[in-house]
Amino acid sequence: MSRKYKITRVEITGATPYLGHDRNGAPIRTKDPEQVMAWLCGAWRFRFNQHRSNRCRYLIGTTGSTGLLEPIGSMDRRSNADTRHDHDWIGAVPDLILTSTWMMERKEWAAAVERRRTNREHGRKPGRMPGFKRLRQGRRFTCMSNRGKGYRVVKYSRKHAEAIIGGTDPRGWRDDGARYQIHIHFRLSRPVPESTSIHVDWTHRTISFTAPIEPHHHQPTGAMVGVDVGVVHEAALSDGRLLDLPGKRLRHIENRINGLQRAQARCVRESPYDNTRDYLRKGPSNRYLRLRKQINRLNACKTRIITDWQHKTSRRLVDDHDLIVMEALQPANMSRKPRPQADPDRPDHWLPNGRNAKRALNRGMREASLGRFRTMVEYKSHAAGITFLAVNPAYTSQTCHKCGHVAAENRESQAVFHCHACHWEGNADVNAAINILDKGLRLNDPSGRDTSETRNRSVGPCGGQTDRTAAPSRRGAIIMPGGSRQ
Repeated sequence: MSRKYKITRVEITGATPYLGHDRNGAPIRTKDPEQVMAWLCGAWRFRFNQHRSNRCRYLIGTTGSTGLLEPIGSMDRRSNADTRHDHDWIGAVPDLILTSTWMMERKEWAAAVERRRTNREHGRKPGRMPGFKRLRQGRRFTCMSNRGKGYRVVKYSRKHAEAIIGGTDPRGWRDDGARYQIHIHFRLSRPVPESTSIHVDWTHRTISFTAPIEPHHHQPTGAMVGVDVGVVHEAALSDGRLLDLPGKRLRHIENRINGLQRAQARCVRESPYDNTRDYLRKGPSNRYLRLRKQINRLNACKTRIITDWQHKTSRRLVDDHDLIVMEALQPANMSRKPRPQADPDRPDHWLPNGRNAKRALNRGMREASLGRFRTMVEYKSHAAGITFLAVNPAYTSQTCHKCGHVAAENRESQAVFHCHACHWEGNADVNAAINILDKGLRLNDPSGRDTSETRNRSVGPCGGQTDRTAAPSRRGAIIMPGGSRQ
């Protein structure tokens, strides 16, 4: 769990930090916040890349006929003291900032190795291993807490607080003292948690506090719900509710982005280059770069709106229910491009394959972030101690929850479901959500864990409606309506 705050200003107190030497060999000592923060970000990136320098080696052909590149090598073994001795410009960097690079590099590399293994097991592309941190990726650094030795937080008022990071100048460069302090003032929009580390993003002027997920006290309600996620409706619940993203705000931002992109296209047309690739290779205009920054800000704003909605909606779902069942979708497989279809009658010609329609659907799926929404519901369910199940989504959109009839013709359109056997008619997404809940209730695993067995278990087409008056708790008991246990 992390909480992000906006940095308002930075000030340096105590001794003047030693930032190294310039090209002429003169020492650089300054209390300018911009230079000091850029120096910390550069030192953190340098030390991180130093750890990774021995990682980026590969061995070919160790996985049989596939010939995949297998990462080998280990981390750089130089200590912080050795690095300070070899590069005096990071001699005054706080030790816990340099130590955080060791921890983050190991976690990032181990996660990438595990991700590649999982992708290979499921027949997907393994993906790349992470590389070096680059300046264009943003200026940022991390500082570990280590029980308050790395930094401390001071609250001044309801909306004002600061994080204080202490450092020491190396011997020989202590003209006005040895110790200095960096005061990072930020706007206190909500309480600061007991954190284990802080992440400073100097590019966007934000500071984030990382803390373990706190156990959430859940009041039993006895309610159960099946959730069907999609593009038109972000979530459809088995009780008939349809939960949608704030479409009006998102459409307004999308219209602004489209206007800026048209202005970018005019910049390319008015240039002497034939295409955008040559235009960018030779150097875009200042107007083009300004438009790109505005587009990036609007895209980031749109992402924040969607993420905020998903956090709030997932919290309400967890607070209001004791059992949540969702489909184990694979968004990466669902958003693949359609394969080209060759025309057998005309060589070097292709048949229509619905690529334009699929492109719009893929864009909507990426914007909806269905996998992220499910992850939010899952980890919040585990933190609250309620049951979360993920079931095979096969046939949930073609099965009538009343009689169990399965046919592709039952779904007349995206929104309308009409059973050809019992003639029940209603919303197709709500019908799918009810089938998802029925599948979850028939599972014998009450642990709530999204294991591979649960995710890949083939339960076949849904049958008739299952009794949904009781939900299995995490202890195997039955929670009856009203919160009583049996």
